[in-house]
Amino acid sequence: MNNLTSGPLGIMLVVWGVLTFLWVILLAYRAVLVSREEDQMFLVKGEEGQAADQRVLVGKLGKLSKPIWTLGILSISLIMVIICLWIWHGMNTNP
Repeated sequence: MNNLTSGPLGIMLVVWGVLTFLWVILLAYRAVLVSREEDQMFLVKGEEGQAADQRVLVGKLGKLSKPIWTLGILSISLIMVIICLWIWHGMNTNP
């Protein structure tokens, strides 16, 4: 267990933890934005402000898509590399 938390694997675990934390934060932020998004709006002339707010919200959701995908892919890839290195290290150490 000590080998897992020290050296390169320990550093990789910290980086993975930070990436995963940021990913979860972005997913939570997107969930908050989606909860405010209207699926269907019926506007009259006096409600142009709501339409503008809705366009801003959709723009924010569009901008979040790429960072969420990138952080998710990085997080999953990094944990897979960590697991492979941990197994490789375990198989190559003498008991």
